[in-house]
Amino acid sequence: MNTVDLARRATADPLVRLLAHGFATAYHRRPEAVWRAPYAFRLTPPAEPPGTGTAPRAGWVAAANWYVGAAVAPRDDGMLRCGSLHHPAETAELPLTGPAGHAPGWAARPYAALRTLAAAGLGRGGADLYLNATLPDAVGLSGAEPLECAAALAVASVHADRGGCPPARAQLARLLAAGVPGDDALRRAVLFARPGRLLAPDGSCRPLRAPDGGPPPSLLLVTARRSTGGATATATAFATAVHDALRAGAWSASWPGQRPGRSVLLLMPPDRRAAVRAAVADACRRCDLPVPRFLRIAVADAARRED
Repeated sequence: MNTVDLARRATADPLVRLLAHGFATAYHRRPEAVWRAPYAFRLTPPAEPPGTGTAPRAGWVAAANWYVGAAVAPRDDGMLRCGSLHHPAETAELPLTGPAGHAPGWAARPYAALRTLAAAGLGRGGADLYLNATLPDAVGLSGAEPLECAAALAVASVHADRGGCPPARAQLARLLAAGVPGDDALRRAVLFARPGRLLAPDGSCRPLRAPDGGPPPSLLLVTARRSTGGATATATAFATAVHDALRAGAWSASWPGQRPGRSVLLLMPPDRRAAVRAAVADACRRCDLPVPRFLRIAVADAARRED
């Protein structure tokens, strides 16, 4: 058995240590592996000078420097016991084969992912799984795809540690795409991202560059807080804030997910970040909208095992 005591490892990321501690508290044993998987997002890169031969400016995805975590230990009874740091009183025990059990909402997508893997012969023995998502849903980055990938990688890895062959990430991506409805482009970023690079729909990648050849751009995720005037007033005020951000020096504004929402991802020169923040905050105040949440984003690496 390859248990890891990340909860007591001083050099480990504090959130990873907290996840390992939560697992040990809930299940009275240490996890055998801890995985972290990045939140992923869509991005419209800034226009580049004509004649540079760059790929079309659509469908680009990347991984963020914020992540979800999954701690796991294998079982041999075909059951998944699933818990969460955010739902400590709601542990679920669910079968991986046969009729599906009723999973709580926060566990539904990871459970579907693991049933899909079990149907393909991966991790059918079951697992104790403990999850953590570091960002609230209101921020606008989808937690579903990173949680699915973290759970799949974690469970597959600990069963492979017992003598099996770990599946390739490309195989996991195909299985999840076929068995679990979701955003396959974001899953691709979670599984295959590279630091500082954007992934195209065809699997190629390119560095995130400034259109003027200057320093690498800054990314700022802006999430609107609801106005007392309702959804329409919020959307109108937020559109004004985005317009002012572009006037203040942001190169582009794009929705981080598949559909428009309350969050927008702003791309800008590093030296314009303070001016863009101020322009967004001022526009919100003028429109009687609470000052939004600001989250700095870096283009990060794919999912990885922490031990």
